[in-house]
Amino acid sequence: MSPVDLSVFKTGTIHEFIKIEFRAELFNIFNHINFAPPLNVADGSSLGQLYDTIGDYNGAPGIGPGEPFNTQLGLKVRF
Repeated sequence: MSPVDLSVFKTGTIHEFIKIEFRAELFNIFNHINFAPPLNVADGSSLGQLYDTIGDYNGAPGIGPGEPFNTQLGLKVRF
């Protein structure tokens, strides 16, 4: 099962020429762990051991798939 993300957007107008957009993004909302591939070292002690999540394994710790629940808020002003 892969992680589930959710995004919510709300746009509005402050003035005739000024528009705003508020966004909330929730990553991995069910906090599902997605492990990296197991170790393939045949030394006997760590063969097949799961040691890391896939996001950190791919070089994006804290952001990628399998990382813990994360929230991001943003506000955009256009004029």
